[in-house]
Amino acid sequence: MRLSEIVDKKELENYVKAYLKKYKEIVEDNFPLIHDIKYVFFKYNNNPKEVYGIISKNHGTAVVIKYDSKGEIRWDIRTIDKPIEYYFWPNMPSNLKVVKIMSNESPYILNSQIIIKNSALLLVSEGASLYYVGEEEGPFKIEDWGAVVIFGELISRSGLIMKGTNTKQAWSIYQAGLDALKHFFWDCGDRLNETIIKQIEVKHKKPLLLEKINENLNNKYYKDHHEEFYNDLYELEKIGLSEEMKTSIWNKYLDLTREPTLWGKIANFLHRIAIEIIVAVIGGIVGILLAILLRC
Repeated sequence: MRLSEIVDKKELENYVKAYLKKYKEIVEDNFPLIHDIKYVFFKYNNNPKEVYGIISKNHGTAVVIKYDSKGEIRWDIRTIDKPIEYYFWPNMPSNLKVVKIMSNESPYILNSQIIIKNSALLLVSEGASLYYVGEEEGPFKIEDWGAVVIFGELISRSGLIMKGTNTKQAWSIYQAGLDALKHFFWDCGDRLNETIIKQIEVKHKKPLLLEKINENLNNKYYKDHHEEFYNDLYELEKIGLSEEMKTSIWNKYLDLTREPTLWGKIANFLHRIAIEIIVAVIGGIVGILLAILLRC
């Protein structure tokens, strides 16, 4: 992966700010729907005190939000060379027996800490989400040459967000909003029925998805990431999408991915050549004028 594709410190800080803002907005917008607010929304009822951001140049990125304080948030965002897992569990070995957690639409709920030992490697596949709601410090305890590798994501109710990717896309402002909404639903558990969930998605998820799709069309990200376009459009269609809007999105995508014709390639080539000639001519004229002025 090119360094330009990896999220930087400022972008990760913007992600956290957007995440906290959106989560608060969603909770306040749905106060009448949830009765036991104090128990459900830990991230709303407690104030952030410190935010630690860890960006791996190798694999993954994580955010740890420490709560229970007032005043200004203290920020500490750093980069590391090793995979993100080694920041949290630095003594992990390699070449172990693999226990794989497969991709799933719903998160895997961890009610208590998992002890990984006996030369076992817990592998969280891409598309798999672990949601830790236990009381112990951290979702995993590594013993006896155990290890963990996360390609999906690991979230805790009390403030950890870890993803097996370090891209700008995964830690963008619009993705912060989508993550906040997803975690809000996880925190709610089974307290919301399908009708209410759909209403919340129409209000909050739909505009975020539209923002994501339009931005990725404009910056040509989807040109090399076709599957992500199909997934994002499918998510948008599930919420509700007019034929007019769907046609507009598809036309933009087809324009982005359409291969130029032979005449188009020739026109582009001639256009580049013309620009180079114009630049050369202007440069020559400027050089002549400077020479004349210096003689004077």
